[in-house]
Amino acid sequence: MAKPLPANAPQPSSDPRNFDGAWIHQTTLEFQIRIDMFGAKPPLNAAGQKVVDRRQKSMVDRTPFINASTKCFPMGQPWQMDLGMPFQIFQSKDRLDLVFEEYHGVVEIFLDPLKAPTTPSYMGHSIAHWDGDTLVVETTGYKDGFWLDVNGTPASKNATLIQRIRKVKTDHWFLEVINTLDDPTYYKHPWSWVRDYTWRPDMTLFREYDCELQTGRKNGLDPSLVPEPQD
Repeated sequence: MAKPLPANAPQPSSDPRNFDGAWIHQTTLEFQIRIDMFGAKPPLNAAGQKVVDRRQKSMVDRTPFINASTKCFPMGQPWQMDLGMPFQIFQSKDRLDLVFEEYHGVVEIFLDPLKAPTTPSYMGHSIAHWDGDTLVVETTGYKDGFWLDVNGTPASKNATLIQRIRKVKTDHWFLEVINTLDDPTYYKHPWSWVRDYTWRPDMTLFREYDCELQTGRKNGLDPSLVPEPQD
């Protein structure tokens, strides 16, 4: 947990639609999303439960599966944004770019749909609009399925992720992000969970992060990891 900001720390823009600056998820990392924002379990269907059970068993058996993070590939917005390292938002008239310290992840959000790419990618393509002072981001076009968290709560490449982002001031500034996943491949119906990201103007300078060296193994991939079976 980072130290509290001093009283004279720089403040974010007073414009509720301006998210520029550095933010961090300071809440303890949830290795698995066990409940949604209303306290219910994720509505897994039979296929989704099978994937979760298989991934949990692989960890119990100490033969965890290869996933995007183990290959230093982009891991999708939910897992990337849950990590306890800062990210910066660079905002302009037509887009927002979220740049992360960990894994050097990048999320591009386009306010002009005509400027958004259409080729599938690991982070999908994100198109946004304003609903009052809330930015509504819809992401589709994923290149591959992805893990929502460390333990492997699944999302398919056909998923639609909607994020409602707003800037909030209480005793400190933070971004509230309500995630809603619509993915009939693995879930009975859409479901939502919420995350908060604290304003951290002292974290604009990222520390070095060398993903490829994270395991200390040749080529950066731990040999104990195994490919996941594909149904």
